[in-house]
Amino acid sequence: MKKILLALVVISGLLFQGIYAEEEYINALWAHNMGGNVWEILHGDFTGDGIPEIIVASGCCGNPGYVTVFDVSGKIVWQAKMPYEVRALDIGDIDGDGKLDAVCAATDSKIYFISNKGEILKVFSDTGDVLKIKIADIDGDGKNEVITGSSHIRIFKNMEEVKSYSTSNRIMDLNTYDLNGDKKLEIITGGLGNYVYVFDSELNLLWKNQSNSVVWGTIPFNYLGNTSILVLTKGYYVLDKDGNKVYQKNMDEYFIAGHDTGNMILLADGKGNVNSYDYSLNSLWNYKVEREVKDISSYREGNDVLILLGSMDENFYMLKGNGEFIGSATAGSYVSAVDSFNVKNKRYVVFGSFDDNVYAYYRETKNVPFYGAGTALAALMFYLYKRFSSS
Repeated sequence: MKKILLALVVISGLLFQGIYAEEEYINALWAHNMGGNVWEILHGDFTGDGIPEIIVASGCCGNPGYVTVFDVSGKIVWQAKMPYEVRALDIGDIDGDGKLDAVCAATDSKIYFISNKGEILKVFSDTGDVLKIKIADIDGDGKNEVITGSSHIRIFKNMEEVKSYSTSNRIMDLNTYDLNGDKKLEIITGGLGNYVYVFDSELNLLWKNQSNSVVWGTIPFNYLGNTSILVLTKGYYVLDKDGNKVYQKNMDEYFIAGHDTGNMILLADGKGNVNSYDYSLNSLWNYKVEREVKDISSYREGNDVLILLGSMDENFYMLKGNGEFIGSATAGSYVSAVDSFNVKNKRYVVFGSFDDNVYAYYRETKNVPFYGAGTALAALMFYLYKRFSSS
C-alpha cells in the first residue's frame, strides 16, 4: 500500500508539473526623436528576415519630412528624406518584385514612390494635399495598385497614373472593399464635401451619397448580415451596397475616428468618448478619455481583443475588449498614431506623438508555475502517503 501511494505521488507530480498559467508583462523598449511630428506608424517585413520592421512618417512646420524604417531594437534600417513633412503613408509591393515598398505624400502636394531599400523611385505632383494613400490589388490581377486621395482620387499602376476623378471632397478617408461580391475591390471615400463616393476598380463612379455634414470616416462592415458602409459624421448612419440609407443615428457630436476590431465597431467623438457597438449597432460599452482620440488599433491575444488608443490628452491607452482599462503611457504631446505586431511570444506596441517621438513597448506572455488542481491533488496524495506510512 505504501509503495502504491508513493507511486501515485510521483506520477501526480510528473503529470501536473506541466500545468501553467499565463503571466503578462509590459515593458518600455526604446524611444526615438524624429525631429518632427509623427503622423503615421505601420509595420511590415522590409528586410525579408521574417520579423516586421516599424515604418514611420514624420515631419513638421515646413521642414523636411521622413519615411523611416526601424528594426525592433530601434536601429534605423533606412530613412528616405522628403522636402516637407510626410503626413500620408502606406506600404506594399508596387513594382512586382515581391518585396515591400512605400508610397507617401508630403505637404508639397507630391506623391513619392519609395523602393524596398529607401530610394525615391518616382515623384508625382498632385493638385492638392494628399491625405490618404492605399496600396491594394483592386482589380484582382495579382498586382497592387496605388490609390491616393486629395481633391482627386487617383489610381497608379507600376507607378504611372492610369485613372483620376475630381470630387467636391477634400478626401479625409479612403477604403477598399468588395461590396458587390465580384472579387474586385470597390473604392470608398468620404470627406469635407459631405459626400460618400463609391467607385469600381476602374474608377467608374457607382454611386454617391450626400450627408448633412462632414464625413470623417467610412467603415465597410456586415450590418444585419448585409455588406454595408458605416458613415461617421455628426452621429452615424449605414448605407447598403447600393448607397441606400438603411439606418441613422443623429447625435450632437461628430464621430472623428472609427475602427473595426473584427468582432465590434469602435467610434470616437471629438470629446474623448469611445463607444463600442456590435455589428447590429447595439451599444456595448463606453470608455472616456480627457480629449479627442486620434487613432485606434486592435489585436487579438487568443480569444481576447486588446484595444490601443492614442489621444490628444497626451496619453496612449490599452483596453480589454470589454472596455476594461489595462494601462497607459504619457507622451509630451498628443498621441497621433498607434500600431502593434507579434513576433513569436512577444507583442510589440508602438505609438507616435507630436512631441516628435516614436515609443516602442513590448508585452510578453511567459509561462509560470500555476499551483492549482494538479498541485492540490499531489499534496493530497502526499498527505495520504505520510498518514498511511506512519500508521
